[in-house]
Amino acid sequence: MRTRTIALVAGIGLTAAAAGADVSGPSPSANPSEAVKRAEVQVARESWDAAVAAYKEAIVANPEDAALHNRLGICYQRMGDAKTARKAYKKAIDLRADYAEVWNNLGTLDHARGKYKQAISAYSKAIRLDPRTAVFYRNLGSAWLARGDVPRAIEAWNEAHRLDPAVFEGKGIVAVAGTDLARQYYLYAKVLAARGDTGRALQYLSKALGLGFRDFSRIENDRDFASLVADPRYAAMK
Repeated sequence: MRTRTIALVAGIGLTAAAAGADVSGPSPSANPSEAVKRAEVQVARESWDAAVAAYKEAIVANPEDAALHNRLGICYQRMGDAKTARKAYKKAIDLRADYAEVWNNLGTLDHARGKYKQAISAYSKAIRLDPRTAVFYRNLGSAWLARGDVPRAIEAWNEAHRLDPAVFEGKGIVAVAGTDLARQYYLYAKVLAARGDTGRALQYLSKALGLGFRDFSRIENDRDFASLVADPRYAAMK
């Protein structure tokens, strides 16, 4: 199956999704400056150049604010400037070494360029710092899948679902370079079905089928799919 290219979507005021490679970034402060408010407006409009200019202005006033550097990096990443995004993330890490979201974001940069070993290391670091964020496990699972390790991918995705049953949902989900998206959706469905989340499992199985996954015997002979196969909605998909 032909692989699609990655299109990372930055998570500032919108859902960030890239086939399990979510960029993350919390609000910089409880009382944002005017520059930060302007930046957030521009992010909502996806006016990345204007957002970058506003975040740079905010950073001049608050150069030690790691969250601002993280958000600047997300904007550059959304613009496709991975090199400058990495510099911004590195600056955030220099200011705050235990910043889990930035380690995740660094992982997405490596993930996007097919450096899955480095991505796994960065995602794992994010998880060690914050083991309660579901999307970190989702990203980790996607990287393990890209390396061909399905058991570890499923293990990570099981933990992601345990933390947040809606973790696989979101806007703008596209394939990561080097990953068969139909297979990834099939495996999402397997995880969801095994956990009794039949509705979402059917949703992702439908996505997999739409992208060319047609191995119905594999589904029907897998006990993880037993409840899904018994559902009348499954028969309607065939």
